[in-house]
Amino acid sequence: MKTELIVYDFDGTLCNTLPDIAGSMNIILEGQGLPRIPELRVRDFIGNGILSLVERSIIFAMSLSGGGNIAPEEVQRIGTEMAEYYRGHLVDRSHLYPGVKEVLNYFRDIPQAVVSNKPEAMLHEMLKHFGIEEEIRLVVGGDSIEVCKPDPAVWRHVVNTMKLQEPVRGLMVGDSLPDLKFAKVAGLTPVLVSYGYNDVALLREAGAGIVIDDFRELITLYGS
Repeated sequence: MKTELIVYDFDGTLCNTLPDIAGSMNIILEGQGLPRIPELRVRDFIGNGILSLVERSIIFAMSLSGGGNIAPEEVQRIGTEMAEYYRGHLVDRSHLYPGVKEVLNYFRDIPQAVVSNKPEAMLHEMLKHFGIEEEIRLVVGGDSIEVCKPDPAVWRHVVNTMKLQEPVRGLMVGDSLPDLKFAKVAGLTPVLVSYGYNDVALLREAGAGIVIDDFRELITLYGS
């Protein structure tokens, strides 16, 4: 099968962003008078956008200090604060996973896209910082349209923007349930990485048939 498109998730797939996300989240929590939470716990909250990350982090931090509730408008306010702070600390400690540049370069003649729930401007900044922006023909972030991955409208946006002819024979490479669901929506072959921010056993239970431990395995599996 000739691969016509490769779509990548970003956080936990191309780039280990956890150190800067967790560091920024804990700064914001401290500013709210809440306790810091472990980096590995923050990892569990990544994948569905900043507001989801903030809400889940706040609820967990509140549970450590006796519980409580938070109004949606407060989540929105703190989410804005988190986004503003994190925007200034995107690449303090974040780094590409081994083999990412090699793989993107290897598949440079195939249309490659990034579809993430991270804000689009942040994605562009980070792709440029790490020197891989030129390999990516389309970047779709969590705020590029009104809905986020895995909503079918995101796939329609990809198809229309890239002028694709369906069905598309391609891959969705990610690390999470939203990535797996998006692959099914798009009719792409899901390839999940084991080193990301999700439980591999849960991904397998949800139908992940191809799980790789090293990004460079994409060349072994799908290279010509």
